[in-house]
Amino acid sequence: MRPPPPFLFDLDGTLADTIADIAASTNHVRAHLGLPQLGIATVQSFVGNGAAALLQLALADLGWPADDPRWHDVRRRYAAHHATECTKTARLYPGVREHLAALRARGHALGVVTNKPVAFARTLVDHLGLRELLAVVVGGDTLDRRKPDPAPVLFALQQCGHDRGDGTMVGDGETDLRAGRAAGLRTIACLYGYRPEAELRREGADEYWHRFGGP
Repeated sequence: MRPPPPFLFDLDGTLADTIADIAASTNHVRAHLGLPQLGIATVQSFVGNGAAALLQLALADLGWPADDPRWHDVRRRYAAHHATECTKTARLYPGVREHLAALRARGHALGVVTNKPVAFARTLVDHLGLRELLAVVVGGDTLDRRKPDPAPVLFALQQCGHDRGDGTMVGDGETDLRAGRAAGLRTIACLYGYRPEAELRREGADEYWHRFGGP
């Protein structure tokens, strides 16, 4: 008998509220460059496409071209700070642990597919006590492509022992919904996360959650 289909989840803004730690590392880099601090809401609007894209948006006022070698130092500085900062205030959304445990008890394989660098993703999964529930963790640098490309989702499905079109992708961003749809998965949009509800509604999903695990 074929096992139940897997559930794949985004991390930031879906399983856990991590924005204060992301903002702290972003503002650490800005302070080093002599720039004023950004509010959490502003940093939140930049989240979803990985650390490099976040920094390009957060430092757009510098006017550096994309191939400027100074970006390498900026990314290293962000990564060094975030390595110790990424769990400072991170917390699971209500009901996450219970819902994941119920899915596992029913035989569903569970995994994370995030654009966050995989080292930080694994650190967070461990810190939040989800390692035993989430068998697969795929980060933005696990492959040479990231969401909204379906490649990371398809890779996670393979790691779970399943095929394209078998399962559900759950996330709070357009990249999650697009990657899941391109992989043939059912999609669930988390309206409590970091992206505006109107944008997620325009993107379309099979189901919408106002809280984790339910409508």
